[in-house]
Amino acid sequence: MPWQLPASVGSRASGRKQVELRDISSRGLFFFTEAKMEENAKLEIVLMMPPELQQSEQWVCCQATVVRVEEDKPNQKIGVAAVIDRCQALPQI
Repeated sequence: MPWQLPASVGSRASGRKQVELRDISSRGLFFFTEAKMEENAKLEIVLMMPPELQQSEQWVCCQATVVRVEEDKPNQKIGVAAVIDRCQALPQI
């Protein structure tokens, strides 16, 4: 399902970056970043999960693994596809 959702992505190699998710499902997601990513890298992704994917709009923290990295040469960005390993709702404050 195509989306344009803001998210925070963190990894050991690139630190924490703000990205915009382009596609998200219950199994995985795709985003563009300026940071170099490697296949099999472990990511922590914090985002507001839309109500279309769960019962209500809620902040979640997902652990994911990069499965594909592709260059977007015209925009000088890196496209990253990741599979969601687990996802946990964050407490409301």
